[in-house]
Amino acid sequence: MEVAPGAKRGLLVVDDDEDILRLVSVAMKARGFEVSTAITLADGLALLEHTTFDVVLTDKNLKGATGLELIDAVAVRAPTTAVVLMTAYPEGALGRLPTIDGYVGKPFRSLDLVARALQDAIDRRERARQRQKLLDQLGEVKSALTKPAPPTKPDV
Repeated sequence: MEVAPGAKRGLLVVDDDEDILRLVSVAMKARGFEVSTAITLADGLALLEHTTFDVVLTDKNLKGATGLELIDAVAVRAPTTAVVLMTAYPEGALGRLPTIDGYVGKPFRSLDLVARALQDAIDRRERARQRQKLLDQLGEVKSALTKPAPPTKPDV
């Protein structure tokens, strides 16, 4: 799956395995993503402070930390950023976490599936933003329609 020309999507990949970082970085750059990588939770958090990403791909298990800690930080610091979790555990074993937009199984069966999971997560967040915008607009219209009419002067 390729990103539309001229529409590079920012991707932060966090994993303590340098081979995985290189593999995912090269593969996702080839698919049109602009990729930043971090090998530790602290490095990932530092990048989040200075860069806006469309999606974060993090391993569940990091040295001295968990990807879940990063996911919690993304939810607070960059709530519009999509998050995909890499894990050797099936999705059901972790339960569905509301701050995670997708899962990728490790080892990877296909880097195309990784790219699809990333794009699906971005698309899901965009649809949620659009839905919220429409709900806000609907609320404004409803409020305007239910406002009492101003009193009128009687004809003399």
